[in-house]
Amino acid sequence: MLLVLSAFGAAGATTLQDDFPVEGTFHWGPFRVRPSFQLKETGYDSNVFLEDGTPTSDFTSTPEVGVKMFSLFRDRGALQIEELLDYVWYAENTDLNHFNNLTRSRGAYYMKRGLVFADFQFLSVRERPSTEIDYRVRRREKMLGAGWRFVWPHSTLQFRLGRDVYDYESGTEAGQNIPPALNRVEKRVTVTGTKQLFPKTTGLLEWEGTRIDFEQKPTATIADSDSSARRFSGGLQFDPSAFVKGTLKIGVKRLEPDSDSRKGYEGLVGDAALLYRITGLTGLEMRWRRGVEFTIATNNLYYLDRAYGATLTQKLAERVAGEIGIDRQRIDYPFLTTACDPDLGGCGIGQPGLVSGFRVDELRSYFGGASYRMSNLARIGLRVGVWERGSTPPFDFLDRHRLTAQVIYAYNF
Repeated sequence: MLLVLSAFGAAGATTLQDDFPVEGTFHWGPFRVRPSFQLKETGYDSNVFLEDGTPTSDFTSTPEVGVKMFSLFRDRGALQIEELLDYVWYAENTDLNHFNNLTRSRGAYYMKRGLVFADFQFLSVRERPSTEIDYRVRRREKMLGAGWRFVWPHSTLQFRLGRDVYDYESGTEAGQNIPPALNRVEKRVTVTGTKQLFPKTTGLLEWEGTRIDFEQKPTATIADSDSSARRFSGGLQFDPSAFVKGTLKIGVKRLEPDSDSRKGYEGLVGDAALLYRITGLTGLEMRWRRGVEFTIATNNLYYLDRAYGATLTQKLAERVAGEIGIDRQRIDYPFLTTACDPDLGGCGIGQPGLVSGFRVDELRSYFGGASYRMSNLARIGLRVGVWERGSTPPFDFLDRHRLTAQVIYAYNF
C-alpha cells in the first residue's frame, strides 16, 4: 500500500466530515451504510500453480461483497466498521477454493484543535504473500493503533502508536519454513507533520521507529532475526482536484538486527503514486517503490524491493475507456543464499539439488484492457495480461510465465 500515513486516515484531514463522508450512504437506524459488490479476476489463468514446464491452467472467479457502516455522534465523534468478504473459486482445481476476509474499524473524538483516534484491522487471506513465495499460504494480520492529531489552520502534527501481528500458516509440506521465518510482532511509533505549501500541495515529514520480534528463537544453526528499524521521510501530497494528484514520499531507513551475525540495511526507501491528467480525455498513472521486506531465503534477513510502473488511460467514448500498462520489479538478495532445484537431484546437505549463489529476480508485467461505465454506480471491464519472472543462474529454474484474461464488474449501492 502506497503512502499510508496512518491506519486511521490521511494526516492532513482536519474534520469529521473529511474522515467520514456521508455522500453515497443511506440510513439504517443510527448508522450510515454503504454496501458494495465486485466480481474480480473472473477469467482465465494459464499457470495457477506457477509451475515450470507444463503449467496447469484454469478458469477462476472472485465475487466480493462488502459493507461499510458508521455512526456519527453530533459533530464530535464517529465509529465505523467495514467488512469485505470474497470467495476465490476455481473450475477444475477445487482444492484452491477459499474465503478471504478483511475487517476494519476505527473511531475518533474531535476537539477544538485536533482529535484522538483508534483503529483496528484484521486480515485473513490465502494468497501468495510476496513475489518470492509461489505457494498460496494462509496469512493473518492483526493491526491495532491509537493516537492523537493536533490541527492548526495550515498544518497538522500526528502521533500514532501501533502493534501489528503477522501470522502465516503454510498448508503445504514444501512451505513449512515460511511461518518460522515470517511470523512476528512489530511495535511502532510514528510521528507525522504536514504543512500546506500551496493551495493544492501539502508537504510532510515523517519519523517512524519500529521494534520487530520474531516468533522463531535462535538456535545453533539459525541466527536471531529480531531487529529494530528507524525511518525518516519527506514528501508531498497533492489534492485530488489538482492537475497532478497523489502522493510522493522519499526517505532513509536503517534496519538493525540484534545479532552481530545478521547484517542490516541502511539506505534509500520511498514510494509514489501519481496521476497526471494529460488532457481531459487522457491520464497517466505513475508508481514507484523502493523498500526492504523480510524474507525466507537462507542467510538473508531481508531483500531489497525496487519497482516502478505506469498505466495510460484514454477515454474512447462517453462511457468507454481503454488502458495499457507496464510494471517492472527487481528483487535483490544481498547475501549468499541457497535453494532446492529438484531436477538436479536431492536437496540435502552436500547433494546436487541444493544450489547456492547471489539471487536476483526480475519481474515484468504487461496488461491492457477496456471498461464500460454502465452508470454512476456500476462498471464492467476486461483486462488481459502477461506476467514473467526471471532469476539469475543458478536460480533460473525459478523462472515462471503466466497469461491472464479477466473480467471485472463493480457495483456500489
